[in-house]
Parts: sequence; structure tokens; C-alpha cells
Amino acid sequence: MFEGNKLICPVSGSSRFINLFKFKNFPIYMGVVDRNHKVELKNLCFKINKITGSVQIHPRVSLKKLYFKPHGSGTIGKIWHNHHINFFKFLLNKFKGKIVEIGGGHNSVSESINHLNVNNQYNLISFDPNGKKSFNKNHICIKNFFSRKLIKKNYREVNLVIHSHLFEHIYDPNKFLKDIYYSLSEGGYHIFSVPNLKLMIKKGFANAMNFEHPYFLEEEMIDFLLKKNGFQILEKKKYLNHSIFYKTKKISRKNKLLKNKYNNFKKNKKIFINFYKRINQDIKKINNIIKNLEEVYLFGAHIFSQILISNGLDSSKIVGILDNDSKKHNKYLYGSNIKVYSPKILKKKNYQ
Repeated sequence: MFEGNKLICPVSGSSRFINLFKFKNFPIYMGVVDRNHKVELKNLCFKINKITGSVQIHPRVSLKKLYFKPHGSGTIGKIWHNHHINFFKFLLNKFKGKIVEIGGGHNSVSESINHLNVNNQYNLISFDPNGKKSFNKNHICIKNFFSRKLIKKNYREVNLVIHSHLFEHIYDPNKFLKDIYYSLSEGGYHIFSVPNLKLMIKKGFANAMNFEHPYFLEEEMIDFLLKKNGFQILEKKKYLNHSIFYKTKKISRKNKLLKNKYNNFKKNKKIFINFYKRINQDIKKINNIIKNLEEVYLFGAHIFSQILISNGLDSSKIVGILDNDSKKHNKYLYGSNIKVYSPKILKKKNYQ
């Protein structure tokens, strides 16, 4: 799989990028590890294309290092649970025939199938290097990255391709869409969910872009890339301020001469500079709040905490990180020596 060695705008093909800002010596993995695990740090550099204003993280991290083990994203909380149910309902009337799911992981639609009434007129093939064997006889798990080579060998003429919160992880969006187009039968459907990245950046969400999310795949850019690569957008649906659901269809004629109307340099530069300023302002506020406290617990054993710690948060007073995911408990946040606990530990504390 392409690992993004070249810095190219997916809209225009231009390589004319300039630096926005960077987070120095940032942990490459967004999860937890054992205490003595060897840590790798890399500058997290935000760059913007001068022609279109598309934003990317570059240089990238090897996929094998980045995804050496799953970190539980999208598994905990009511919002994620309802997202999975709503997304499955969104695609349900097309859920038949030969179906390919890309990168299902913990968010696999097979989890929803088990809770909803679905007929057996389907065969589901999931591509996921960290996937688990399914006990559902209609579900096959391929423990590998989705690729044209594998599709060509075994799985052509697919009726439906689905993925959830996967597109923003892809290192070459155009190639990814071309491979999906190649795998689909004529008139086949491509249905997916993506995070609302534009809103996340505007609100200063630290998990919006990182080594795992190297492109600023905002809605306007996704629309263009889909049309460019032969997909007709049939329906879009917003899920809270969290995600955007897309229902698209393969059409026989690709619009190779589609005129590029994506030119958001000034607008994107402004919201990303504001994003950077906001994070630094938040860190200053937190440091001011905790300066007179004896001990502090940080919530979230994920990139939210890594962003704060790597950019100046006074971690000397942090005695632990709290997280609702029991699989993270008693591990250590990657890139730190801070242990992860259940929030229930606070019950034992006698804070005034």
C-alpha cells in the first residue's frame, strides 16, 4: 500500500506546499502500551497547498508502525454506539449481494447485524489487518489491507463497498477511490461515514488531524474527489456534529475533465492557524488552573492528552490518566510514563 512518501494535493496534483505549523517530537501511536515499550517520536507537521488550500500531515509514518495494534477508537460511549446503529440503518436497504467492508475493526457492521433483523441474502468480506474471525457464516475476514491486487484475485463485481471512519486514514485518497470503483459491479454502491473534520478543526478538537488522519478531508473536498473518480452522490446525512454519511453509486462515465472549484487557501489557512492558537491557549489556561494543585488526573488515554503533554502542559503534577476503556487500564499512554486508570479510582480520593 502507498505510504505517502510524496506530498501531492489530491485535488490538483500540485506539490506547492508551505508550512503552517508543527508539533515537535510527537508520539507516532495514539494508544497505550506496556511501561517499557520502545517509543518513537516524529515532528507532526501541518502543510497547506498554495494552489487549492488542501491541508496535509507530512512526512507520514509507516503503516506497519502506525497500526501495529488497535487502540480502541470508536468503541466506547453512547455517541459511538448510536453512530454505528444509525450508519447501519442508513445503508440497510442496499445491504445485499456481495459486500466488501474495508477496515471494519471494532466498528464492523457485523456487530450491528447481530442486533438487527437482516436477511441472509448477502456475503460480507471484511478487509482488516487486525480483524477477528467471525462466527457469522456469511462473514469472511481478510486480515490484510484492502487493495486492488486482492480484489482482482478474488472479489470482483461487488454490489456494495462500505467503510466507517476509514477514509480519513487513507494515504492516497484518489487511488483508494479508484480501487473501490474497480471492485464494484456496474451501478454498485459505495456507502461510508467520515468525521466532520471541518467542524472539528474549527472547534479545536485535537483528534481531527494527526499521523493517522493525514488529510483535511472536509465535505467539499470529498464531494469533488467522489465526482472525479466516478461516483454519483445519491444522499448525504449528518449525524450530530460528529459524522457525515455518504451514499454513492458507481456510474459508467468518469468526469475526467471535472473543473477544480476547490480553492480554499485563505479560508483553510485561517481556521488552521486559529486551531493552533486555540490549543496553545487551552494549555496556558490549564497550566494556570493546576499550578496550585498537588495532583492532577487527565482524562483520555488518546491523542487529546498527547497533544497537551507534548505542547507544554505541566505534566509533573499528573498522577494518572483516566479512561473509560477497561482495555487501557494499567497500561501507559504512548510517549509518556503516565499510567492509565479507570475513572472509578476517584471514588477512593478524598478531594475537598
